[in-house]
Amino acid sequence: MITPRPRAVVLGSLSLFVVLFVVLTFELSASASTSAGKTQATRKARPAAAETKTDAVEPEPEEAPAEYAEPEAEYIEPEPEVEYVEPEVEEVPPVVTSSS
Repeated sequence: MITPRPRAVVLGSLSLFVVLFVVLTFELSASASTSAGKTQATRKARPAAAETKTDAVEPEPEEAPAEYAEPEAEYIEPEPEVEYVEPEVEEVPPVVTSSS
């Protein structure tokens, strides 16, 4: 089996990353524009409906949707790091034997 060249692997990885980034960007912008379009359409539709009913009492203005507020995380104190202690190794002197 032929091993791929490193340059080809890098170029392939980068091109895949770019393609996925572009697709994700389009998906996010499309979902943002559709949600913004829905809110604008409902805002435009409500005054027109109110104008057609001249006898009816005007409805109370609707509250603006609250913006997303990130929940506050509880502070958790980090555990103290344990310092590494080398185990003590007892050095044994070499055994010397004499051969005759």
